[in-house]
Amino acid sequence: MLKITKFRLLFCVAAVLFSSNLITAQGSTPEPKELLKKIDHAIENLHTVVYKMHHRNKFLSRRDTISITTVCSLYVNGNKMYNIVDGVFTELGTSTYGFRKYDGKKCLWMNWKIDSLDVNNKPDVISKKHKVEAVVENYKSLLLSQYIMQKQPFGKYDAMAGNIGIEEKELNNVPVYVLTFKFKDHEDIRDNVEKHYIRKSDYLPVAYYSFLRWENMEQYIYYEVEYIAINPNINVSQFTIQKNETVNARERYTLMMQQ
Repeated sequence: MLKITKFRLLFCVAAVLFSSNLITAQGSTPEPKELLKKIDHAIENLHTVVYKMHHRNKFLSRRDTISITTVCSLYVNGNKMYNIVDGVFTELGTSTYGFRKYDGKKCLWMNWKIDSLDVNNKPDVISKKHKVEAVVENYKSLLLSQYIMQKQPFGKYDAMAGNIGIEEKELNNVPVYVLTFKFKDHEDIRDNVEKHYIRKSDYLPVAYYSFLRWENMEQYIYYEVEYIAINPNINVSQFTIQKNETVNARERYTLMMQQ
């Protein structure tokens, strides 16, 4: 009973975090199919991007909520997306700074305790393909991969356009479209819902929410995105992982917190 009460409290806190930032905005509701096309077009035109993300999740098998704040730089190259990620990961009251990099072939992975940023640790550089894929998969939810690396991510909803809930609101004083997708219960999965918050000025996603129940467990994800630079002139060499690469954790962490 204590575990259920604790989860409900955490979930309520997460719900308040985004619902309290929303207020209804006036305006005519766009045609769903036309809106989906505009969103896909905006996403397809993202070739490089730098953003800050505030991410919270509670997965089915976990009791506690994980809070993550990251600054991510992405470079889209064909069917690959190079990335550099600085993040602070907080769980059970403990915070860790992590640095990730992927250059299309190799990935770099390193963590420091917040009170040990000056420790000169040697980063792990991974080159075996299956291990690289596993590492990147571990943090891909921070990479907007559900949008950027999908071909027409909203076009797949075209057939159900008439059943999409569309509202015009404001998120953190920014006008947005809120697209709500409710899915039918399937076997043990119930109450599955997704919400995509799309900035009205350029049709880019600025927040995402999902929730579902499976058996007697619940899962939710909520994140917000602050765009720092859209299609900046980033040199691909910044993503190259050197054989003996070093990371100044103190410097990168300080810069991240200032952005």
